[in-house]
Amino acid sequence: MTFEIVSFVVLAVATVATAIGVIAFKNAIHSALSLILTLLFLALFYLQLQAMFIAVVQILIYAGAIMVLFLFVVTMLASDQDELALRNQIPWQRMVGGLLGLILVAALSYLLFTGAQVTGTTASHAESLKQAITTYQGDTQAFGMALFHGFLFPFEVTSLLIVVAILGALVFGRRTN
Repeated sequence: MTFEIVSFVVLAVATVATAIGVIAFKNAIHSALSLILTLLFLALFYLQLQAMFIAVVQILIYAGAIMVLFLFVVTMLASDQDELALRNQIPWQRMVGGLLGLILVAALSYLLFTGAQVTGTTASHAESLKQAITTYQGDTQAFGMALFHGFLFPFEVTSLLIVVAILGALVFGRRTN
């Protein structure tokens, strides 16, 4: 059996299992998380078919933007379930979250202060973005290379700011009893 067949079978089983999870879970948040996994597995199918653009769009638009928005709406509109029971459900959750946050801050600080650069790319500035797009007559591959290699840090900072703004809106808009 080749790698493609084995990976297809594994992805098919995982996709069907998470799709069943969407309808089997009683909690709406668990169903939405299962749907996110299903959409990510579908993106992996697209990658197997060498459809990179559709896979990236699948992840960014559907699994990323739409499902995160759906999760925020579900959590805002969900009735308050015994918050005291849910608050201490996983006692080590805050410690692991804090540790992962420190690792993220350390990694971003290292990249920021050492001036780490992506090597092997030709599109690293706004002028090279313009040059790459005009050279390839608007080729999506050239645009993607320029965006995700030359402007990766501003792109990620913007997405992080949007997530923080949404979380802030949720915290400020949360009902207190």
